[in-house]
Amino acid sequence: MKPKVLIGITGGIAAYKVAEITSQLVKAKVNVRVVMTEAATKFITPLTFSALSQQKVLTSIFPNSPSGEKDVIYPHLYPATEADAFVVIPATANAIAKLANGFGDDIVCCSALSIKSDCKRIFCPAMNVQMWEQAVVRENVKKLNQFGWHQIGPEKGRLACGTSGYGRMSSPSAITQIILSSIF
Repeated sequence: MKPKVLIGITGGIAAYKVAEITSQLVKAKVNVRVVMTEAATKFITPLTFSALSQQKVLTSIFPNSPSGEKDVIYPHLYPATEADAFVVIPATANAIAKLANGFGDDIVCCSALSIKSDCKRIFCPAMNVQMWEQAVVRENVKKLNQFGWHQIGPEKGRLACGTSGYGRMSSPSAITQIILSSIF
């Protein structure tokens, strides 16, 4: 049986890099599902991830219709409860704060609240260097680590906003390798 990875995409410019990760995971025979915040859909469309994963992408905790498959009726539960690994990428300062404090007001964070206790939890920070250096962001990252989340990055380098420093998302290939090693 193929391992199941749920990717939660949040609203950061690095969201476009998740397409490569999705493609690499599918090539490695992983069943990939994607959930996206509304903000994420401003950077890259759900259609990209539907095409790469051959799966429907969920963007809301509210069902589109009152009947149908379980991910239509209960998008906040499925596919989250079936995932072997849940990866939040890019993990923005906003998403990290919500995850660290148990908020479930979007499909990504609500999915995080619905995963099984033995599901691997991974987050990949990506943000501006000044945001990364904020004490509250560091405190939220520390909380996630204490809750059993595995952190990948960020790395130091040139950022989309033109500054340089820590905040750059780790490379798609490095992230893919860590995901694969956590599920195989």
